[in-house]
Amino acid sequence: MRAVSRNVRTSIGAVLAVLALSSAACASESVESTIDTQASPSPTVVEPAVELQTTRVVDEPVSETSTTAPVRTALECAEEIPLEIRIGQLLFPIVVQAELDDAAALAEHGLIAGVVVLGSPTPAIADDIEVLQQRSMVTPSIVAVDEEGGRVQRLDELVGALPSARSVARDLTLEEAQDLAQSHAEAIGALGFTMNLAPVVDLDTGEFIRDRSYGADPDRVTDYAFATADGILAAGLTPVVKHFPGHGPAADSHTGLPTLPDLETLRSSDLVPFIRAIERGDLPVMVGHLVVPGLTNGKPATLSAEAIDGLLRSELGFDGLVMTDALNMDAIAKTTNNADAAEQALVAGADLVMLGRLADVETAVAQLVDAVVSGRLPEATVNSSVLRVLDVRGIPLCSLPADLLPAIGCRSGVGGCTSG
Repeated sequence: MRAVSRNVRTSIGAVLAVLALSSAACASESVESTIDTQASPSPTVVEPAVELQTTRVVDEPVSETSTTAPVRTALECAEEIPLEIRIGQLLFPIVVQAELDDAAALAEHGLIAGVVVLGSPTPAIADDIEVLQQRSMVTPSIVAVDEEGGRVQRLDELVGALPSARSVARDLTLEEAQDLAQSHAEAIGALGFTMNLAPVVDLDTGEFIRDRSYGADPDRVTDYAFATADGILAAGLTPVVKHFPGHGPAADSHTGLPTLPDLETLRSSDLVPFIRAIERGDLPVMVGHLVVPGLTNGKPATLSAEAIDGLLRSELGFDGLVMTDALNMDAIAKTTNNADAAEQALVAGADLVMLGRLADVETAVAQLVDAVVSGRLPEATVNSSVLRVLDVRGIPLCSLPADLLPAIGCRSGVGGCTSG
């Protein structure tokens, strides 16, 4: 792995320490736009309106001749972080427990935002996650897991089994569903996990999702998904709704690239829970590897600007965190490698890319830095995504006092920062 200079690492650490102490607030404003979803839109760039000023601590009145620090926006603050690290904060590789030490080495240099843990972890997972967080340059890192319940669980041997979504909606009230989700999230949170890749808001209308769904009725699905999300949030973890624009009627995207009904059909069915989640405004969205006739031009939604930047962001008004499903699934991997898929997903409007292999991180970082330098991936798009990723992690980058920003002025290129 390419070395990142000690100066850069030290300065980033100082930056993160200041973030915790700063009292400046970061507010964001959405850029509203309307587009024709049949056309390929330009990525939506959102620049929060943030004024950052250094704080004066004095006993006497401020002189009329006193000056204040220049006003800086959050995006301007983001631009001061080396490009290689900004790119790293958009990558979210899949790992098994044995790979967490290698993941920590990448996180130590700011080259990943976190990890998704698969497999069947042992009780030592808590210690392994703690080491990852201790070594992470940009902390806290996201540590996610699929704990939907039923046939999609990774931690049942450590924290107990969770019933499927279908069983929850059949057997429990909404209040009971929320309580169950909260207690389960508290248990996985105690192991160090910060995100649960649930709830599923797909409808039970096909042969693949089935009992992973709360049912076939969009309103019932939404109600139980929200109860589950509220429980996860109450436990201090981040929930994620999936798989936009609705995996319910489709075949398994692990084994091929499935096609959904046309967009107009989805509007009155599969899209309904996502529309309500967008209106709610506090839940990240995972996009599925799904072709939508009349929208994605044969591409999976994860790689389609019409689906992400067009339908999800511009038409439906979602300005929260968008992540991809795993890029090692056959729907993607049969035709596209991880680095190329990551570039296409970011250009399409995704913020967080779920790489299929930890070994692909450095290749992806190099390609994405080159994509920015060459103009294939707008730097402004990267910066907007960085802010969304950091916001979900509770890292208020825009509260950094302007006079400290030059301390991290080492700009990365494809070859990374040079050693001091």
